[in-house]
Amino acid sequence: MTWNHHGWLAGYVLPAALGAGLAWVGLARSSVGKGRLLGSWRSAGLTFLVLALTGAVGVAAGLALPHLAKLPPAAAGLATGVTTMPRKRPDDTTQPYVKYMTLGLAWFRERLDYRMQLDARTWSDRFLEGFEKTTHLRVFVHELKNYLLDRHPTRVKAIVGLFEEADRAMVHALEVQTRTDEACGDVRSGWMRKPTDEEIYQCRSALGEAFNRCGDLLLFAYVHGRRTEQPELETLRVKSLSDDAFHSSPLPRQRRRFGLRRTSSMRSDTASTERR
Repeated sequence: MTWNHHGWLAGYVLPAALGAGLAWVGLARSSVGKGRLLGSWRSAGLTFLVLALTGAVGVAAGLALPHLAKLPPAAAGLATGVTTMPRKRPDDTTQPYVKYMTLGLAWFRERLDYRMQLDARTWSDRFLEGFEKTTHLRVFVHELKNYLLDRHPTRVKAIVGLFEEADRAMVHALEVQTRTDEACGDVRSGWMRKPTDEEIYQCRSALGEAFNRCGDLLLFAYVHGRRTEQPELETLRVKSLSDDAFHSSPLPRQRRRFGLRRTSSMRSDTASTERR
């Protein structure tokens, strides 16, 4: 059999290409709202592995079709009965015999879904690194909300809900920190004590909850956004961490020639008044 033989193309290349193509469409549709198929090198590797395995299963199925007639009727009945059994456990995991029947495709699909979710969480945690002050974090989340509302007008309710939860968590963290600072300090005497273990736990717990709720809004931007939006999100992050995040831009300095003209006009008005 040569490379130009049409039987080779029809028996191997075409089934593999059709299987991999349809698998890619299915993966792309199923990944909506979950993450990115090519979010990291591990998820990309799992994606290409699923596509290659799907193509191989398509080729194997095409080669096995002529031999299915030789199977005993009992085997066909057993296989048909197995397909009617429930395929999901209560914990929503694929049962072992389904993984075996799909030649590992179901198992790799589960691993891919888990990897996409893990990539999204990892990206969100790394993006929030550097925010040490809750005030800077509030500025970033507010700007992120406006950014998402402009780009996802059909998901206003979800975005506003995530923002309100994050804002409540940040306000609570500020209140806990303020109460701790007031309890540890005495304004009259100027004496300060160290916070207790319980106070430290309360502050860190409230701050961690605030970061988690902010991460949920950032996770929405990752899942429903595109890779091309990454520089814009980085710009929002840099502006929020800068010292000028709470101050408006200063007025531009006026040129000296305008000041000279204004001074000369004032002098001429004064002189005309004195003449009168």
